[in-house]
Amino acid sequence: MSLRAELDLRRGDFRLELSLAVASGEVLALVGPNGAGKSTVLAALAGLLPLARGEVELDGRVLEHVASSRRLPPQAREAGVLFQGLALFEQLSAVDNVAYGLRARGVARAVARERARDWLRRLGVAAVGEQRPRQLSGGQAQRVALARALIVEPKLLLLDEPLTGLDAEAALATRELLRELLAGYGGVSLLVTHAIQDALALADRVLVLEAGRAVQAGQPQEIVAAPANEHLRAMLARAGLGAG
Repeated sequence: MSLRAELDLRRGDFRLELSLAVASGEVLALVGPNGAGKSTVLAALAGLLPLARGEVELDGRVLEHVASSRRLPPQAREAGVLFQGLALFEQLSAVDNVAYGLRARGVARAVARERARDWLRRLGVAAVGEQRPRQLSGGQAQRVALARALIVEPKLLLLDEPLTGLDAEAALATRELLRELLAGYGGVSLLVTHAIQDALALADRVLVLEAGRAVQAGQPQEIVAAPANEHLRAMLARAGLGAG
């Protein structure tokens, strides 16, 4: 399984031009300043933003090909998405939030809820199953959102700032949980983060974006050894990994 994408799209004055190739079982972290296009990449791959030109192919299956006017909708792309801000449904309990993707695919309610409870158990938040999002702590809500992304057994996992907004203790615990989950995940994973520590801890490769284009790519140790721009140098310095 692999992801291959040529992304070319515009959002107002912003233009994203990027080529991607990610292997099965690989975690690619996208880092860069605000406005670099990190979340735009995930939205394009998920089918939430149409390409102006280019194509997306996952596991040999064409998800989008502009030249031939082929474009699968988001629900047909076999992608699991953890949105920045989580986007949990406030009117649904935690278990029903997790079960939502299965229910949308026609799985019976009782079956979907039981599988959702199993995922909540696996992520250590079984006790919050009947609570609404507003009743959850930040760490609990993050795990519920992660369970919702994983329950559909996606071939493509898109994680947009999965540790943002958590206190230090919850962020550390969730990072360790993510490390375990991603190590056992056989699909393709893309992780957007503003924290270089998370990219270095979770990713096999790091892609540095600036103004909608890639300026550096490599293994974590290569990025640390020779950061390509001032933003990355500053990120490393704040993490105690560079001279600034």
